Amino acid sequence: MRAKISASHIERRACVYVRQSTTAQVLHHAESTRRQYALADRAAALGWPRESIEVIDEDQGRSGASSDGRTGFARLVEGVAHGKVGAVLAVEVSRLARSSPDWQKLLSLCAVAETVVIDEQAVYDPSDRDDKLLLDIKGTMSEAELHWLGLRLIGALRSKARRGQLRVPPPTGYVWAEHGLSFDPDEAVQRAIRLVFDRYAVEPSVFAVARWARETGVLFPTCQRNPEGVSEIEWKQLGARRVYEILRNPTYAGVYTYGRRPCRATLIDGKIRRVRADGRDPSKWAVRIDDAHPAYITWETYVKNQEKLSENRLHRSKRGAPHGGNALLNGLVMCGRCGVRMTARYGKNSRPHYVCRRDHNYTTKICWSLVADPVDRSIEKLFLETMVPDELDVSLAVEQQVGAQAESLDRHWKLRIEQATYEARRAERRYKATDPDNRVVARTLEREWEERLRELEEIQAQHREARRIHRVELSADDRARIRALARNLPMVWKAASTPQADRKAMLALVVEAVALTPIDLPQRSTRVQVAWRTGATTELTVPRPEHGRCTPRMAAARVRELANKKLTDGQIAERLNRQGLQTGAGLAWTTHAVARVRARECIPCNPAPCRHPRVPDCDARGRYSVAGTAKLFGVSVHVVREWLQKGWVGADRESNVLWLTIDDATRDNLHDHLRRTAHRYPRLVLPPGKQSKRAASQKAAP
Repeated sequence: MRAKISASHIERRACVYVRQSTTAQVLHHAESTRRQYALADRAAALGWPRESIEVIDEDQGRSGASSDGRTGFARLVEGVAHGKVGAVLAVEVSRLARSSPDWQKLLSLCAVAETVVIDEQAVYDPSDRDDKLLLDIKGTMSEAELHWLGLRLIGALRSKARRGQLRVPPPTGYVWAEHGLSFDPDEAVQRAIRLVFDRYAVEPSVFAVARWARETGVLFPTCQRNPEGVSEIEWKQLGARRVYEILRNPTYAGVYTYGRRPCRATLIDGKIRRVRADGRDPSKWAVRIDDAHPAYITWETYVKNQEKLSENRLHRSKRGAPHGGNALLNGLVMCGRCGVRMTARYGKNSRPHYVCRRDHNYTTKICWSLVADPVDRSIEKLFLETMVPDELDVSLAVEQQVGAQAESLDRHWKLRIEQATYEARRAERRYKATDPDNRVVARTLEREWEERLRELEEIQAQHREARRIHRVELSADDRARIRALARNLPMVWKAASTPQADRKAMLALVVEAVALTPIDLPQRSTRVQVAWRTGATTELTVPRPEHGRCTPRMAAARVRELANKKLTDGQIAERLNRQGLQTGAGLAWTTHAVARVRARECIPCNPAPCRHPRVPDCDARGRYSVAGTAKLFGVSVHVVREWLQKGWVGADRESNVLWLTIDDATRDNLHDHLRRTAHRYPRLVLPPGKQSKRAASQKAAP
């Protein structure tokens, strides 16, 4: 054994590598850790001084299946590669690596650097063929052992999961009972879970549910588990991510599942990465047991929720959830030419256009586009004329639905108040049951009692605020208003308080899709085909502007005709507005709009007559105007106005004209000022004989 260890090995340091795969092994498998640290004594017995022995134990709790994240192993490999390590000590091969590429890389470096590998039984020289063969076999068996262990563990888990007996952490709203999952005994927790599902059936998207919860002050229970395994309920604000997780979890539909999102290896940017599947396809779940426990919703409701989530997902081929943009048909409109879903685009003034791109990658020109306003107005008119249901049935259904939602929300608040009251009473009983002389315990229990009372007051205040603002309880006047609104759909549609997203949601309830097809002959128009959810179709024809917002041909011809009559832009705009003509944007004509049309159509300009006569530079009394003063001193009119503000020049106003009195003293003072500040006016040209010395020298320089 010592024959394989030479003086060159002793001169370098010996590295003892210590590793356990998990934190639990580090805490509970102390004997294995003790054996690994004892290798330092073995290195000392083989001849290495104590100061030359380095223990690398920073990879504790990390798996040896890969070298990613193992900084200690990377430092060991670097030391071997630079010839600083004479021996690598490990209790067995699996402590160093359970991956063949990592193991072979370390052995190759050890063979070139003449570094020996030492375990509890022997010393190996990687440059020796026999020792290299033994180390290769041990490395292969270590890697295979990891696979065998995984098969045993995963096989046992799946076998237990197929019977529905594998106890995975239950989601909020469930607890483990003797025969499987059951509802949480806390009614407030159950009511909160049901409230999320009921609200998602009404709201168009996950974010709408989270926004409603934030506006109404509804809190959601979150199960917090401590290291001892005891779970506690903590009420937090409901976020969109939490709503999405609840809707995606099939456990709430009474289905026991296991292996919904397995890990698989894939190539990302040329590197092997392990990613999880999305788990949306039930046929790919490893274990699925229907009706395994009580359910909050049915399986059919769960499937509908998944379809709604898929439709709301941001994708070109999906309809998407209604948003607040001005385009009414965004998500519903299809191209009649190529069958691709059209998208809404907004200009500088938020004027929407429907645009069709065949491949949606912005690499090719658009198929065609049109202004959205004419089509939206026609669809809105058709919708309001078509939706004339039985007023009594609609009013009763709306009143019943709104009343059920208000009752469910009020029940949620009452359960929270009841739970908070119980917690306050329990804290009170604990405080009164303690020994008054034990002041340390009494002060703690008193503080806990005060906190519970404070929480109860906050919940009661939030409940009163919700009843006042969000109508948790409906009064007789509220029900009368609901019935009136249900009988008058146009009033609800056109109300200023109705968001555009709600109008889109109402339209999506009855309209499946709207196909738009351009028509160029005999007149430019758009064929609008409305596919209703009932299976019926309606076809309309809507006039289409020349090119989105381009000026109509009749208006452009009229501008040319009036310009030939020597009318100014203002007069032309007045004539066009009087005749009822509009711009391409559907607005009234202005002077600037006429000027833009003239510039685009190459129509000559007719300048307006000058309203004010030209002011001379100097009057008969020798006074100068502002423009004349600027010419006299070679400065701009802004500099002259600055002189007037500072009072350096006297001025008189006659007939709305400002005349400046400039005598010899004022003239000399201003010239002196210009000489001192010539650097501020690089383009200033002083009158002859008044140039500064600096300007004269610059002019004389070659």
